[in-house]
Amino acid sequence: MSFKQVNELRKNGQLPEAYEMAMSDLNQAPEDAWAARALFWTLHDMAYSELQRGYANEAGVLAERMGQLLPRMGEQQPEAGDERSLPDRALARLIRHMQPFYADVKAAYHEARTGDTIAPYDFVAQLITDHQLTEPLHERAGWIIWHHLWQQQHVPCIEARHALAHYMSLTGVSRPSVLHSRILVVALRLSKRFGKEFDFSKFLDMWGESNFMPEDWQRKERKQGRHPGSFPSLVEAAVAHYINFKKLMRDMTYSGEFMQLLTQVVERFPDKLELKRYLSLALFNRGDKERALNMHRQLAASIGKYYVWHELAGMLTHDLDMKTSALCQTLTLKVSDNYTSEIHRELGWELAREGNMPAALCELEIYRATRERYGWHKSWRYEQLRKRIPADTVATQNNRLLYAQRAQAIVGWVYQDVPQVPAVVVARFNDKQGHPLAKLVMPDGKSLFARVSKLPQDTAYVYLRVQAEGDKLRLLTVDPAQRDDVLPAFGDAVTGELKVLQGQGGKQYGFVEGCFVPGQLLQGRATGDTITILTEIQPDGRRRAIAVI
Repeated sequence: MSFKQVNELRKNGQLPEAYEMAMSDLNQAPEDAWAARALFWTLHDMAYSELQRGYANEAGVLAERMGQLLPRMGEQQPEAGDERSLPDRALARLIRHMQPFYADVKAAYHEARTGDTIAPYDFVAQLITDHQLTEPLHERAGWIIWHHLWQQQHVPCIEARHALAHYMSLTGVSRPSVLHSRILVVALRLSKRFGKEFDFSKFLDMWGESNFMPEDWQRKERKQGRHPGSFPSLVEAAVAHYINFKKLMRDMTYSGEFMQLLTQVVERFPDKLELKRYLSLALFNRGDKERALNMHRQLAASIGKYYVWHELAGMLTHDLDMKTSALCQTLTLKVSDNYTSEIHRELGWELAREGNMPAALCELEIYRATRERYGWHKSWRYEQLRKRIPADTVATQNNRLLYAQRAQAIVGWVYQDVPQVPAVVVARFNDKQGHPLAKLVMPDGKSLFARVSKLPQDTAYVYLRVQAEGDKLRLLTVDPAQRDDVLPAFGDAVTGELKVLQGQGGKQYGFVEGCFVPGQLLQGRATGDTITILTEIQPDGRRRAIAVI
């Protein structure tokens, strides 16, 4: 086999001799990969020789033979940064050289990379418009368009849209590819600049939701600089901007392709709860209500924002009692009144449906006052509901207690995966603003405070669901319990007769079954009372009461 000899002849410019030897080797061993490779590179140099002499047709015939040899050359390793092997790239480069306007496009490409981009872009744009740009030159033209849009940051919107339209007409650009992804980055920047003038959702649909490269799914890490940290991947940025643009246009209908992409993003990045929220809303609108309800239940437990609870209420069309509960839960949260007027109107409608006209009228009055305060018009639904309420109805002063009581149903459903913890109400008091509060103690000795309106009225023993938020506990749900069910959980509880003593300065303290009871726990109690205390062991080994339960 004479692969080395063929290469030496070829490199010395002895192409006829190299060709005869390569053909002889291939004829003797048609399946030999090295023989095919020797002939391929010989034809490659012969084709360039024909191009230099101006014989493009002859070069084209040689290029066709090179393409026929590729399958016979065996596995070729891709070049670094490219999915194509060296022979593939060489053949593609040769074919580009054979195209009309190759030299001009090449010169424009290098000018766009190193200098002004206006003239290079105008040149290729005219070739595209006149249908004179052949497909092998499309990628170079695409890069010229990208350089133009990237460097000319003040290009008018109409020109930017025309440039992107020229790019999208280039069928010879690989998709996915680095160029295709960079074009999307440019489109993102243009859309943020032009707003409604630039329809990003339509562009992404044309760009193709399945054309992201693996690298586009990778988040960027910046370890230095003024703002170190993790930054969204290109896919996340594109999906979020697509949704925001749809919101801006008041159009929340998504294509099937975008729904698939959004689902993949939510699965890949479970921390993107806002994207999961929009997926849930889209699924509900498309009829997949059970899946949407389950997703929104999880979101309400995770995010806890008022708008998530309000959206959840809108999904509960099949269970009006739970819908009312969700509306009540929404109004228990701290939200500016300019966001809640419509929620009050919706709740008023549901309360009127139940026949609770005083509470319904209270909600309508809140709605009316808010709309008038901000100078907003009132919905026709307000007038319709107002007519349903008897004229002699007296509105309740406020519905805060109703909110707290009715919200328990939806809160229990949302947080059903959070285990319940027994607790005892050990004290009730008013805070500085006069709000009735209660202190609750759990078996581990931890305590929290809650509004009395959230607690059952007929028992001091409850089951809680709580959620840790840093060093604090947030109360999620409260359900009544029986004393005999709760107390066994307090393993350090002691029941006995109280003995009250008085120390220096008139301060009181006490003992129950030998356990010390601080004076702050003795309010309203006297010697001889039988009480139950929750205790903990002190450093000196003695037990001390931490709550009277």
